[in-house]
Amino acid sequence: MPLLAAQVRSFAQTADANPVVIVGAGLAGLRAAQLLVRSGRRVVVLEARGTSGGRVRTIRAPFDEGLYAEAGPIRIAGVHRTLLKVLVEHRLGLIPFSSSNGAAVVNVGGATARTPDDLATTTLVPGLKPDEIGLSQGALLDRYVGDLPDDIADLDPSAASYARWAALDAVAWPDWLRARGASEGAVRLMTLGGDSQSLSALYILRQRALLQKTSEFYKIQGGMDRLPSAMAASLHGIVRYSAPVVRIEQSAASVRVDYRQGNATRSIRASRVILAVPFSTLRQMEIRPAFSPDRTRVIEGLPYFSAARFLLQARTRFWHSDGLSGAARTDQPVEIWDATYNLGGTRGILAATVGGVLGEQAGGMSPDAAVRFGEGLVEKVFPTLGSNFEKGVAYRWARDPWARGAFAVFHPGQMTSMMPDIARADGRVHFAGEHTSSWMGWMEGALESGERAAREVSE
Repeated sequence: MPLLAAQVRSFAQTADANPVVIVGAGLAGLRAAQLLVRSGRRVVVLEARGTSGGRVRTIRAPFDEGLYAEAGPIRIAGVHRTLLKVLVEHRLGLIPFSSSNGAAVVNVGGATARTPDDLATTTLVPGLKPDEIGLSQGALLDRYVGDLPDDIADLDPSAASYARWAALDAVAWPDWLRARGASEGAVRLMTLGGDSQSLSALYILRQRALLQKTSEFYKIQGGMDRLPSAMAASLHGIVRYSAPVVRIEQSAASVRVDYRQGNATRSIRASRVILAVPFSTLRQMEIRPAFSPDRTRVIEGLPYFSAARFLLQARTRFWHSDGLSGAARTDQPVEIWDATYNLGGTRGILAATVGGVLGEQAGGMSPDAAVRFGEGLVEKVFPTLGSNFEKGVAYRWARDPWARGAFAVFHPGQMTSMMPDIARADGRVHFAGEHTSSWMGWMEGALESGERAAREVSE
């Protein structure tokens, strides 16, 4: 029997009487909350941690002289339009990510060369072809990546696009470069700074294509955590902290959300739910009725990168006396940079990121052992660190119970099977987070996905 118009209005009014519940007060959840509140919707945000920001994490203690560094995202690209817009809303400024004080270096096989000048004459990397010698990492990538499908930089690709890219998704990134004719030495140079041996070539190529018009990278002046702090403050107390969600039960008319506060389990009835948490933590929630088999497969199978961040305080900024910026990429593989070039004081912090095998290795250590491990990795490039090292922090994202990994990645064959439907709503449940965006792994992706989820709820 068809519903009368009055009944439809009654059901809609009942649903609207319940708030929209957003699970997660990272950038995605906070952005969705901001837009829905502005549109007049009642919103409740449930956050498992005691603070907002999710994987945006600025570490200030135990460092001296007011120094701080990032455990989470470190860069903002000039093409990140949603993020730049939100920064303007909150009157937050940007500064360049990298120090211009000195040269960057690469370290291969234990030997170090400044870039780009030393690469032109060095025999640092064995196994290069004659026409590869002297080329930088970027120049080699330009040569071997070559022409790509016109739509590979689309921010909203279709399922048909992913089907056309299946061959790129079928192989790992280093194997794809070898298939393009790159020598082993060139592959070694092109993969400096990051463990990409198990990552889909399509995943890397999508990232490269999206960033192809970017020439500069930035960071938020005063720390990346200033953004989620400002966003949470604008919501005037609607975020409930230390409130991990344990169960979601969806019906045709509403969604029941059960969450813990202290020793008690509480419930809230929602008109809609936005799950703005990584799939790695969504796996811990009870979902009734269960999502579709395809959705469950993606939630259970989406990999997260086992990254570790080492923040190492040195007594002096000794790298400056050597004419270096503090930035380095190595074949260990490690990326290193001066996290405090813009801050005063005599001390400084060298930051380093590892992932993959090294990230998993660091994850199994005690905190002190992990710091020593990171110090040893950086010392291979900057030997003077040993006599200058004072203290450090090792943040292992796989050990964070509310992240269980740094960001979403894809192994060969996974991206084309998972991405087309990863952001699709399931009844009254919507999905947000960097993993649901083309800008996966970036703050831009989290914010963009929050705006998309808010639009879905409003519509």
